[in-house]
Amino acid sequence: MPEADHRHQDDALPRSIFVPREDPRKDARETVNVLLSDRFMAFLSVILIPIILLPLLVDLSASVLSFFDICDVTVIVVFVVEYFSKLYLAKSRWEYFRSPWHLVDLAVVVLSFVSYLPLIEFGSRGSASLLLRLLRLPRALAVGGRTAGSRIRSQEANLAGPEGPPETVIRQVEADLKTGNPALTWEDVEMHLATDKQEWIDVSNIGEQGVLRLGAMLRVPPAHFRARQVDDFYPHIDYLQEMSFIFLQSGEISYPTRADQRLTIARRGQVVICRGDKIITASPHGTDVFTRALPDVQSRLEEHGFAASVLYGILDSTLREYRSVFSDVEVEVSKIGNTPRSRLPKDFLQRMYELNKEVARLVSNLVHFKDLLGVIISRRVTLTGFGTSAEEDFSVLQDETSFLTDIADDVQDRLHTLIQLYISQSSFETNRVLKILAVITALSIIPTAIGTMLGMNLADTPYHLQLWQVSVVVAFSMAFIAYCFVKLGWLRA
Repeated sequence: MPEADHRHQDDALPRSIFVPREDPRKDARETVNVLLSDRFMAFLSVILIPIILLPLLVDLSASVLSFFDICDVTVIVVFVVEYFSKLYLAKSRWEYFRSPWHLVDLAVVVLSFVSYLPLIEFGSRGSASLLLRLLRLPRALAVGGRTAGSRIRSQEANLAGPEGPPETVIRQVEADLKTGNPALTWEDVEMHLATDKQEWIDVSNIGEQGVLRLGAMLRVPPAHFRARQVDDFYPHIDYLQEMSFIFLQSGEISYPTRADQRLTIARRGQVVICRGDKIITASPHGTDVFTRALPDVQSRLEEHGFAASVLYGILDSTLREYRSVFSDVEVEVSKIGNTPRSRLPKDFLQRMYELNKEVARLVSNLVHFKDLLGVIISRRVTLTGFGTSAEEDFSVLQDETSFLTDIADDVQDRLHTLIQLYISQSSFETNRVLKILAVITALSIIPTAIGTMLGMNLADTPYHLQLWQVSVVVAFSMAFIAYCFVKLGWLRA
């Protein structure tokens, strides 16, 4: 049993290009919904109204009535096909069947058949009775009502809208990195910023209003510091008054869960504000840098001092995220390179382009992150306790970034190689198909040309040829041409 499981895992496609199909009928259902949409069915219901009412109001000829009956039957068939196809392809057939609007669909189908039951028909042979013609009228009204109801449900879903943003969480720890408050208010933050004591304040899930409020407390212009800008900034350092703003980016891989999704690397920005002996971190996406970096900060407090230890822990945790992402991407690229071409998805090239774009953006972030560390090492950011030991540790962090950048460049080169290899293989397969078509065309020219020269009646030709003689000539000629193509390598596997 373990061997079978291991073999199944080896045969599985990489997560970046494989999406388990939880709903195998989804594609067929979407196709049916496009072809037999509610608007199209409503259009058919509108057509039914004159077909039903005109024979009741105007005396029509038998041919016109027959034409109306054909149209009526055609629309009924479309109604039946629409209902049963959507019922069969529904994700949950029972939920589809018991839905009130789909019960209306079923009533439409039943009423359509009732009007053609021979036991209750009477009157002339070419048309139905008045009662049964009026019985067909609810079909049109029911389909139109279902269409209106679906539009109302869609509008209600749009009005409901997405859920609100998560609640902002503000935490604080003092210089000993043990005493603190896990739930501050904005009023508490303002009181803490008015003091000169060493502390680390972290604001998670900060929104636009929270950024403006924090900026007002720090006396930072709104144009310089906005929540929607944090995710777009590459890693860099800005200086304002006596503060240093260190903008960072981190993220994690999001693997596709649906066929229309691609592997993406979440762009989560955060800003570290160095203000004297205070360190303030803010993130609009709940990046838990506080919990993640705190143990590392506590282990280095005695060596570097408070501010340098906090900043090192934050940068080290960010670099660990980069390392984890590139480790996963490197494994994915290796698996993709070992995957047979016959098992690759049809949109493989598009998926690789998207993955390459994400990796290229991370490579650029690493380069800027390395430059940021160089600025800190040059002591252009004033940090309490930043001595020779801290400088050495930040230099080691910069060397690790350089090493990770080399790995990232190698991953990107391998991605480029995979893309070029796939394009080259596609071109080779296309050329091979064209060669086969050229061979088939060349072989078919021989019997076509001989047949054209000799005509249909071999007895009338001046050469007095028989059919078997012509067949032998044609066969030998085609065999010789095929032999030539084989020697030229056009039919080589």
